[in-house]
Amino acid sequence: MYTYRQIFKQAFKVAWQNPSIWFFGFFAVFLGGDIIFSSYNFGVDQILFAFLDGLQAGGLFSLSGLSGALKVFFAHPLFLFLIILIFLVLLGFVVVTVWLALVSQSALISQVVSVTKSKRLSWRAGFNFGLIKFWPVLGLNVFLRIITWSLTGIIFLLSAIKFPGYLLLFIILFDIILVIELVVSFIGRYAICGVVLRDWSLKESIPLALEIFKKNWLLSLEIAIILFLISFLVNGLLFIILPFILLTFLGVYAGFTFGLILLFLALLVIFLFVEIILVTFRWGSWVLVFELIAGRKLAMSSLLQRIFS
Repeated sequence: MYTYRQIFKQAFKVAWQNPSIWFFGFFAVFLGGDIIFSSYNFGVDQILFAFLDGLQAGGLFSLSGLSGALKVFFAHPLFLFLIILIFLVLLGFVVVTVWLALVSQSALISQVVSVTKSKRLSWRAGFNFGLIKFWPVLGLNVFLRIITWSLTGIIFLLSAIKFPGYLLLFIILFDIILVIELVVSFIGRYAICGVVLRDWSLKESIPLALEIFKKNWLLSLEIAIILFLISFLVNGLLFIILPFILLTFLGVYAGFTFGLILLFLALLVIFLFVEIILVTFRWGSWVLVFELIAGRKLAMSSLLQRIFS
């Protein structure tokens, strides 16, 4: 019977001792970790919703706002051309980043299993494997994001509607939505692992992942909480130590701009390195757990179940 300590120790060894998979870990950072228990995902969802909310508050999505924007664009063709060019460049950057992130997610999962089985690591083989699994992994990520954004949209809608007793209803629905998003995150993670490691089709991945989750929901919750606490602790230390170092050396390098730039870049590299190790460690833990519980035999059980049994 495997224990949590063995799982996390092996996942950390995979993340720390194999620099060849750090590239995949770097781009996997952009997809975040679990939908709920995620230490850091660059706040993409929050930034998007805040940006759209700001545009809506400014009246851009109203008829007068849209007509005014169109008049400005067509009155200044050069300005319109620059806006379209900037938009296309940003869109291209986002598309390439998302593509690399999805390929890296599949490659990272496959490479974790290769390391644990003492197989020779090949960066090119991992990347090519990620390309093969791109479309089903993309479909799963899109499906999960649609569900998450829809539930988040319901929360925003409820927060904007005021009626007698809305606060109690908001709290109840918020808790229900939180549980649903948590379940979706578990099912999505197992489905992605199944697509990558077991050649599940996109159609069968969700039902099979749901079956695994129903049999191991308490184990999944315990793993998620432990990983969240580890990520929270590490990031908490980062947000204390790195600003302290920066503020300390601001006085030392006062007036030395080049030194301050080098210091800032060094701290940024340290931050990114820790995040890469964290996301590789988290995915490694989930992959190892999936490999143990996806089989027919019970190789791992919940800590609470072992205690009470």
